[in-house]
Amino acid sequence: MPPKIKVLVVDDEPIVCAGISRALQRHGYEVETTLDGGNALERVRQQPYDVILVDIMMPRMNGLELLGRLREHQNDARMLVITGLGAARHAVEAFRVGAFDFITKPFTSDELLSTTMRAASRPAERCASLPAPPAPRTYRLGTHSWVRLVEGGHALVGIQECFQQTAGRLVSIDLPNEGDELVQGELVARARGEGGGVFTVWCPISGRVVEANLGLGQRPGLANTDPYGEGWLVRVFPACFEAEAELLIPPAE
Repeated sequence: MPPKIKVLVVDDEPIVCAGISRALQRHGYEVETTLDGGNALERVRQQPYDVILVDIMMPRMNGLELLGRLREHQNDARMLVITGLGAARHAVEAFRVGAFDFITKPFTSDELLSTTMRAASRPAERCASLPAPPAPRTYRLGTHSWVRLVEGGHALVGIQECFQQTAGRLVSIDLPNEGDELVQGELVARARGEGGGVFTVWCPISGRVVEANLGLGQRPGLANTDPYGEGWLVRVFPACFEAEAELLIPPAE
């Protein structure tokens, strides 16, 4: 029997810790909780965890500071950030300090389970070692999504190899409509895996949707087989590309 996935939840609200713990334990995860960042650091010094969920807004030590300090002790754990609505910039900053993904309060059990499942998957252990996108001038939001400037002052947005490997084979992708306004760090698409998981794709830049890749309606698997090419999600007219690109991982040399 394979060992259970060990999860540490760090949130200063006891009711949130209890709810996450119940939801994950019902699906076989081994869960510990703590209300304090300092106590979380003590725990990771004593034992390894596979996944660590961290609330971004906590007293004494906020989630961003805690993420950085946790990385010093457990660089291989996948960190999930819990944010409130309207905290997109905090989430983007969390990707910069090594977060694997984030979820926004209030979240459903399905959202929690799908995000944790991706973080706990075997491919997630290899995400940090995946090569940079092969296409030039490609900026990245953590190991999650990518953006690349193209002709006409537009930009293409898509998912990274890490995302599609950890989500598994995608069977449907819900995309925004032409003319919709996107915000960096907020939802750009929802993808459903063949195992039933529903995964949120976070947008790497802000802008207006010029075109959605309708070909994904008939062939969603293109996002798996060609994520940096024909599997792109949307073409956008960026609102402030240069400023927002400063928050992303720059193209490889």
